[in-house]
Amino acid sequence: MRSSVPHTADHTSDRVSEKAESFFPRLWRAYDESGVRDRAPLAIAIVSVLFQQFPQWVQSADKVALYGPLPLELFAVGILVSAVLAASARTSRVAVAIFIAPAVFVILPGWTAIANHTWLALWTIPVAVLFREWWKSDLYSFYLRATLGIVMIAAFSQKILAGTYLNGFYIGYLGANGATTERMFSFLCSGDPTGPCVFNQMIGIFILAWQLIVGVLLLLGLNSLIFLAIEIGFLLGAGVFADEMNFQVLNIALLCIVFRFGMPLWLAALSIALLVIHLFSISALVDLVLSHAG
Repeated sequence: MRSSVPHTADHTSDRVSEKAESFFPRLWRAYDESGVRDRAPLAIAIVSVLFQQFPQWVQSADKVALYGPLPLELFAVGILVSAVLAASARTSRVAVAIFIAPAVFVILPGWTAIANHTWLALWTIPVAVLFREWWKSDLYSFYLRATLGIVMIAAFSQKILAGTYLNGFYIGYLGANGATTERMFSFLCSGDPTGPCVFNQMIGIFILAWQLIVGVLLLLGLNSLIFLAIEIGFLLGAGVFADEMNFQVLNIALLCIVFRFGMPLWLAALSIALLVIHLFSISALVDLVLSHAG
């Protein structure tokens, strides 16, 4: 008599496989239909602030906020709770109000040392509290669009005034002294890596042109998803080169709000993964892989 155990085991394996295959489409559909996709960008933007600030707080000798005896870890938890609540339509506005507390009592007091990433977050996220349903607000979307456009043009102007991108000096300096990812183009230039090099100049001019074009197109109100996809690609590429994914994730999240595209589940998961990678730095991970490969 043939045993039925293998046959039963096959059926069990098939059922498990079918459930696994159907879980992700259902999760994706629930994510979109619930509207979480529309509110996820702000949640990711808030999380990016936590990933930016918390390592500094952990290393800080002063473990309490400037105004009061509360530990910094409590404010970190507050930001995390804010990010979670931001995904819900009922609590999203409250989430922004919760985020404002650590921003005012912990982050702003050290305003002279605040990074560009944090300044952009503080200039964009708290404004959402003014709108009952910020993810549907044309005014909030326009505010973010204008802010990002002005920031890109300001970054372009600063680099033009410095002159070190036009002559390629800064790219050459990074190629000689930067982190592993910042040295990825150093092979293009022989001899003195800090001297004139047409390839370094081309890279610098490309960065300048990209920032100017994106800034102008944002201010002009271009609303093409192709433009959004290209810009996200450029941001990710810049993040890899500069080993600075945190700032890129914030920009991507804000752009998803600007374009009313929301944040697809795969992009939200990728953003969280990039924030975690940022904690260790891409260069450190690359060096680790190369050391084992060698």
